[in-house]
Amino acid sequence: MSRPRRDRGRSRGPRPLPPKPVEEVIISHIGQQGDGEGRLADGSRVFVPLTLAGDKARVRPLAKRGEGYAGELVELLDGKVRKAPICPVFGQCGGCQLQHLPDLDYAAWKITSVTTALKRHGLDVPFSPLRQAPLQSRRRATLAAVITQAGPVLGFNEAHSDRVVGIDGCPLLVDALARLVVPLKALLSAILPAPARADVAMTAAGDDAVEVVIISERALDLKMREALAIFADTWDLARLAWEKPGETPEPVAARREVILTLGEVRVPMPLKGFLQPSREGEAILRELVFAGVGGAKKIADLYCGIGTFTFPLAADRRHVFAVDGIPAQLAAVDLAAGRHALGGRVRTQARDLKEVPLNVTELAEFDAVIFDPPRAGAKTQAEELARSRAPTVVAVSCNPATMGRDLRVLVDGGYEIVSFTPVDQFPMSHHVEAVAVLRRPG
Repeated sequence: MSRPRRDRGRSRGPRPLPPKPVEEVIISHIGQQGDGEGRLADGSRVFVPLTLAGDKARVRPLAKRGEGYAGELVELLDGKVRKAPICPVFGQCGGCQLQHLPDLDYAAWKITSVTTALKRHGLDVPFSPLRQAPLQSRRRATLAAVITQAGPVLGFNEAHSDRVVGIDGCPLLVDALARLVVPLKALLSAILPAPARADVAMTAAGDDAVEVVIISERALDLKMREALAIFADTWDLARLAWEKPGETPEPVAARREVILTLGEVRVPMPLKGFLQPSREGEAILRELVFAGVGGAKKIADLYCGIGTFTFPLAADRRHVFAVDGIPAQLAAVDLAAGRHALGGRVRTQARDLKEVPLNVTELAEFDAVIFDPPRAGAKTQAEELARSRAPTVVAVSCNPATMGRDLRVLVDGGYEIVSFTPVDQFPMSHHVEAVAVLRRPG
């Protein structure tokens, strides 16, 4: 998959309205964004963080949000059993909204979240149990920084806000990234004069393959370059780069290649290349994709990224046509395939599949097709697949809403969904991924 990193946020959230009175609300369920939902006295929906289904609470409506109001929990009058949160900034940070949800309820909610999205498209599919990545497994994250006269703040944004909640660590991050949070805060304070903002994109392809990219409007000078180079040496970073928004990142310290191992293939990652959020989640997706393609020998891997599925399949003596819209990622695939003598089984093509999907004629040569698009989904490619005779399609998605839309297209084209597995790669958040396997009857 080649989805770009998302900016965690400069959104200023819903526009405030004149103050509304506090109301007693019964929370009916947890919505798609992880907030409890209830109804105000006038029937309007209200979305209340930190609440659970069945809670009775005093709630202050704050601002318009979608078809309802963002709400503030003023007082919990009658609350359901909660799980103790593991993070000291739970309730402030905009991530990990579901830390308070007991384990069984949490798993059920993740499944219901996907089920609801699919039912909106008239799909009732056979579900497998939820597969989960563990805590402390996130190997990529983007932090937000604010440098003020009072000192630096480095962390994550509040929900629907540009306000940054400072952290000294995160229970989701792998050690190779968690250990950098405090030193990075000191670095940014030393090189960026107040007031300033920046983002810090961190990736750990391995313990010795850590990349940091600092995104800032400020131009680099010699003193900053020296400080960045010293930081990279001190913390043994493989690569450190500086990026002005909208421009190509500039490497400042490139001490060694950033290598990601996929199966037995070592892939040199391009700067800011995409990789799955966790090694464990990647393994789950790979297992499900392998099971889905079965014995297929000629496979199209669409939105292939840096070869998450391409290389394990090619190493298994399959022939893979790897397609992606980001040339730098395909260049990494070609380089790794050549280094591991897989060139004869891996063919690549740079192509915007939204604008130019593989057509029916091109799809005819494949026994199976995998697609793993960004959050916007693969609508135009799904429409071509629905007209094709490809025996098997394996759909991987990080967005149940667009996945439901794409699966509806395939089902209307004659495919049958034979398995569907939700995958929790973002523990304690409202995000959920899934893998669906479809086959043509007969």
